[in-house]
Amino acid sequence: MKTKFTLPAILVLSTVLLHSCYGPKNILKLQPDDKTEGKWLYGQQFVADTLNGIIYEVAYERCQSEQYWFNFTVTNLSNLPILIDPSGFLLKGYNGYREPIMEIAALNPENEILDIEKSLAKSGAREANHIGLSLLAASVDVATGVATATDDNPDNDYLSTNLYEGVQVGREVNALRAESLETMRDSWENSTIRKTTVEPNHNIKGKVFFPAVREASYIKLFLPVDSNFVEMSYEQIQIPVN
Repeated sequence: MKTKFTLPAILVLSTVLLHSCYGPKNILKLQPDDKTEGKWLYGQQFVADTLNGIIYEVAYERCQSEQYWFNFTVTNLSNLPILIDPSGFLLKGYNGYREPIMEIAALNPENEILDIEKSLAKSGAREANHIGLSLLAASVDVATGVATATDDNPDNDYLSTNLYEGVQVGREVNALRAESLETMRDSWENSTIRKTTVEPNHNIKGKVFFPAVREASYIKLFLPVDSNFVEMSYEQIQIPVN
């Protein structure tokens, strides 16, 4: 039995499909509670707080790939070295009544770098396999090419293979992925705040990443100094994409 689709049915189906499509997510902005506080640099508002001679200067940059991006400067004006470890940085999300709804830690650069190195090791193994497959595929292509060339029956031309070309495409895809992973590793190694002992009268600068909390109305950072925390509060603003 054949099914016939009438014009009204097609219109209804199209409407349902259009309504079921995902629209772009709202753009997330974090605005410091004190809008006049701190200094501005390249469109980013840096706010600062200090405890026991340790100064945190923090600016929200953007939300990308469901992660908050922050730029940090941590300065040690105390008399003792201090260990700065981003895995101890905390972010708490609050609802509109300022009730806590979620607590999460910053992404740990050392874990991210290790994951990338594992992926690169797998990519290296795939490349080694591709080299072996390339040699095998080239041999098969040559053999089938010779066989079909010496065969007078044109109906057998389809037996000729192009395996080598297919393997090379796989190698190119793997190489592009490896290049992307190496770029990511370089960024994590050189652009982030990593676990560092900061000596007196020295500072470190870099990015810190937190998983985004879209349902939150307010965000607060808890940044450790010895057994205490520096706190920085933000209002989360959701900007619709029209």
